[in-house]
Amino acid sequence: MIRANKSLGQHFLASEAIARRIAGSLRPAPGDLIFEIGPGRGALTIPLAGYGASIVAYEIDAALVDLLREKCAARPNVEIYHADIRTVNLDAAADERGKASFKLAGNIPFNLTSTILIDLARWQLVSEAVLMVQREVGERILASPGDRRCGILSIFLQSYFIIVKLLKVRPGSFAPPPKVESVVLRFDPDASGKGPAQKEVFLAFLKGCFSQRRKKLRNILGELLGLETANEWERLSVRSGVDFAMRPEELALENWFKLFAAAERMKRPL
Repeated sequence: MIRANKSLGQHFLASEAIARRIAGSLRPAPGDLIFEIGPGRGALTIPLAGYGASIVAYEIDAALVDLLREKCAARPNVEIYHADIRTVNLDAAADERGKASFKLAGNIPFNLTSTILIDLARWQLVSEAVLMVQREVGERILASPGDRRCGILSIFLQSYFIIVKLLKVRPGSFAPPPKVESVVLRFDPDASGKGPAQKEVFLAFLKGCFSQRRKKLRNILGELLGLETANEWERLSVRSGVDFAMRPEELALENWFKLFAAAERMKRPL
């Protein structure tokens, strides 16, 4: 049995019942393309493959790649790749397979959570994702304005997805057991298109605002946007309708969109 690699943040899902629930919640069907992040020992890969979908799994641990290929040798609908998911363009991988969309599954490694979740919003062809993360991270993702846990992940991901918590997973469901609980979340792209189209610029704006989260927006925006005159502040206030006495975690999602749009207009000459 291959031992977990602590440097890779490995905790293998050992509960078959949990694995089946996660696989079923992705609503896989023949013809679907499903990418799996960090398949580990294949706890989720095997039940997903049973639905007849095409499974493409990316594993960074070479020893586990060999194990998985051996386990899935008789399953022609499963491909196992030795790769760091951070270097993989899933949109391009789907396009290469002639697919206009893909689904995503995975038990996200604890040390890569934020990176992978930010990428989730960058991929254009993802139609649905079911991901397991640490409970604390899940609470941050789902946090509403006014909650001290509300931050960059909350605002950025809620801007582009409808997010639902599916189930809680206790440490005993893993080998070795982690010190924290996990949660499984489903991400469905928000068809309303309310999130800013300039995702990278919006993300940079959020990072700038939350880098000084204990300050009020007036102090943050003054530095971030270089506002100096009363006229500039008046223009930003009228265009955004935002109360600058608020702190970043207090601002409602729709007000973030208004503030970002107004800030972008401030960059343009009158």
